[in-house]
Amino acid sequence: MGLFDLFKPEWQKSDVEVRKDAVIKLNANNQSAIETVALSDTDSEIRGIAIRKLESKEVLQKVIDSETDASNKRDAENRLLEKLADHLKNFREVVTPNELEAVAKVANSRFVDDLLKSMPSSELRLALVQISTRQSSLEYVALKDLKTDVAMAALERVERSNMLQNIFQNSRHTVVRQKAGEKLRELEKNGKTEDDQKNDTTILFRKREAILQQAQRISDSKNFMENEAEFENILQAAKELGMGPAQAELDRITDTYHLRRKAEQSRIEKANAEAHAKTDLQKRLESILAEIDKLMEGNLDENRDQLNLLIASFKAQSSKADNAMLNLFKMSMDRYNQLTEQSTEESEEDEESKASREEILAQLKVLAEADDTSKAVEHKVKVLARAWEKLPVMEGDDPELQNYNALRNKLTEKFNAQHEADEKIFNENSEKLRAIIDEVKKIDDNNDFKVISQKLRDSYKRWKEIVVDDKYRYKEIWKEYQDATSRFKEMQEWESWHNENDREALLEEMVALSKEEPSKDVLLKLRTYANQWKTAGPVSAARLNEFRDKFRALFEEIMKKCEPIIQEQEEEREKNLALKEEICQQIEELAKESDENWRDKYKTMQELQEKWKTIGMVPKDNVQAIWNRFRTAENAFFAKHKEFVKQEDFVREENYQKKVALCEKAEKLATSNDWNATSNEFRNLQEDWKNIGPAPRSKSEEIWARFRTACDGFFDRKRSHFEELDSEKAKTLAAKEALCAKLEALNFDPTDPETVKAMEEGAEEWKKLGMVPKDKIEEIWNRYSAILDKFAAKRAEVDPEYKKTAAEAKSKKESMITTVSKLMETAGSNQSADAVKNLQSEWNALPRCGAEEQELYKKFRSICDEFFTRRRDQLDIQEQARENNLQSKLRLCEEAERLLDGLTDENRRDAMNEVKQLRRHWREIGAVPRKESDKIWNRFNSACDAIFGKKPEAE
Repeated sequence: MGLFDLFKPEWQKSDVEVRKDAVIKLNANNQSAIETVALSDTDSEIRGIAIRKLESKEVLQKVIDSETDASNKRDAENRLLEKLADHLKNFREVVTPNELEAVAKVANSRFVDDLLKSMPSSELRLALVQISTRQSSLEYVALKDLKTDVAMAALERVERSNMLQNIFQNSRHTVVRQKAGEKLRELEKNGKTEDDQKNDTTILFRKREAILQQAQRISDSKNFMENEAEFENILQAAKELGMGPAQAELDRITDTYHLRRKAEQSRIEKANAEAHAKTDLQKRLESILAEIDKLMEGNLDENRDQLNLLIASFKAQSSKADNAMLNLFKMSMDRYNQLTEQSTEESEEDEESKASREEILAQLKVLAEADDTSKAVEHKVKVLARAWEKLPVMEGDDPELQNYNALRNKLTEKFNAQHEADEKIFNENSEKLRAIIDEVKKIDDNNDFKVISQKLRDSYKRWKEIVVDDKYRYKEIWKEYQDATSRFKEMQEWESWHNENDREALLEEMVALSKEEPSKDVLLKLRTYANQWKTAGPVSAARLNEFRDKFRALFEEIMKKCEPIIQEQEEEREKNLALKEEICQQIEELAKESDENWRDKYKTMQELQEKWKTIGMVPKDNVQAIWNRFRTAENAFFAKHKEFVKQEDFVREENYQKKVALCEKAEKLATSNDWNATSNEFRNLQEDWKNIGPAPRSKSEEIWARFRTACDGFFDRKRSHFEELDSEKAKTLAAKEALCAKLEALNFDPTDPETVKAMEEGAEEWKKLGMVPKDKIEEIWNRYSAILDKFAAKRAEVDPEYKKTAAEAKSKKESMITTVSKLMETAGSNQSADAVKNLQSEWNALPRCGAEEQELYKKFRSICDEFFTRRRDQLDIQEQARENNLQSKLRLCEEAERLLDGLTDENRRDAMNEVKQLRRHWREIGAVPRKESDKIWNRFNSACDAIFGKKPEAE
């Protein structure tokens, strides 16, 4: 490393490997450094890494113009096309020449289909259609594009008759369908075939597309190693044809094909080497097995040491042996163990043969009475029988012989029954195993191997569950199973190769991850890679340990680097644990509380549940414990809530009965014609209904409909009644208007007897007429009053006595207005209200005072309205004050009851003094609402009297 390297960033060091690692680690946001590397680094591999991270289209174009490495140039071209396509797919502004140039560049790339379907700009879609030659894409645009002009432009470039037929039948635009029909008819008219319509350019592009498809097919095929000559022929054909813009795509396919062949060749060579090693190992192990079998044919005791050495040698070399070889070894070991057991049994038999008849009978009796029918017991019986046969022969009715024969018969029956049961189980299991073999045979070779592999694992798992430890007995069926699964061996090797590639790719990703700075993203990626590693398919046994060790080493390395981040996460999880413990405590307290406000508690519980969901993870060791605590507290709360709901159901049923009673009252009142009084009663019933509370949900709608029907029935009748009255009022209004018109036509001469008579008759008639519509009352009254005032003014001119009476009435009425004004300040007083009501009665009794009557009446009515408005306000203030006083007196009651609850002989005097203070406070507090007055006083007075009069418990 040179001296100047010390002052350069990592990606500019002279060491190639250092620069490479630095460029790999460069963040995508550091585009200036990436651009510098892509344009100027001397190493083509490092430039390639930087090119794949470039974001700027201008820099990518510079790279394409200056790059000398063909592979890097192709990467830059593909990267540029990708960026241009992304830009066009998100472009929604006014089209500029830059966008049109971008369209021209991607016109023959693999992005065309996607762009024609997803570009939001119809102008750009039109431009791409006009230069595209992909018939399938043009057909899609003609069928589906929302813009008619774009669809028409695509139709103009469609040349295949089958596509024209599809557009003619299914295009979303009528004009496009019509144009497609015209083109079809023109083709039929000219009698030209589809091939006649193809121009040279179209044929050229189709040939290029066909070459790309063939090359891609060979590259992706399973037999790609056998198709090298065919691939070279395709390349030669492409060279002769000239691929034009499609050359970049062909080069990409070619590179992929060669890389794949190279990797496969390396795998084959490695597999061949492993196969040779495996063959050598197979021969050595076969030789050892042959020697073991040979020694077992001789004297076992003499050859035991040599056999043990051979067995140890086989075990030491068997880690890479196949299953068939291991099965052979297992069979030899079974035979070895059997021979060893027989040797032991023979020794035992020698001992048993020395036993007496009494001992043999005693042992047979024990075995006959036991429930054990195992192979060991059966063998023991045979040994005892051979020992018996070696004893002197017994004849006749010897009791010991008869006892022996009875015990043997009993044991034989037991063993025969066990053999039959075992045979039945064996036959049933054999049927199950053959069913598994049939399922394996039915597996479709064309399925994905992961599916096949899963089915094979499931079948083997079921096989083991059926066979358990008795494998030797089912060895013939096992051979059938192996034959059935052997056809998947090649597929398994192929899948293992793919899985190895996947795992190698994961390891490369983890190597790159190990070079990144520790962060939460690194840990997240590591977990993702670990999950992908778990789900990756199986690999060959030869490489299993290699992959496992590499992954474990990388995983531990990354975890060690991320220890500070993990520590931060653990601290955060500890905080989360504290938050969740707090929530648990709150829920536990909610469940313990005895108050009845369960509706609010239920809402609080829901809020705590939502809060729990927003809190992150807790330490792994506490996950189950905190979750169990949360669930326990939650269950306890909802158990109590359920009890509350049951109690609430009882209350709701009581409410229902109360509402039934209200309905019965309402139904009785519904036929009443006492409109005002009954209306007030119905309002009281409605107020009572509101105060009762909810009924059971299943009955709520029904009872409400019943009550509503009764109320509506009455008020509908009342409305009909008053609508009839309104009709009468209209007639009355017409009569009063006619009367006014009649009186207004008089000469108003008070000396004319006919005029006086007409006025008197008019007054009598006015009194007899009923009410008028509300909105006409004042108007018709003012009109009639004006007539009366006009006649009174004329009468006052000729009648001094009447003039004097009118003047006195005017003076009294002015005085009344003044009196009401003075009473305004004491409007809340009942005396003032009664005085005003008396003045209103006196006003009506006084005669009219002439032309000024109406003005005085308006003033009087206005001042009375203001008085009663102010009275209502003052009464509201008084009522609020009484409510405040009620709260103060309730607190005094609670204080007195608290003193009573804690009363003892020792504190009685202090309690009495405090009660005296409470009574003084009681007198200082004002009145309370009348309906509460007696109740609150009785409560307070009872508590105080009890304190003064309560005796000690001992007395």
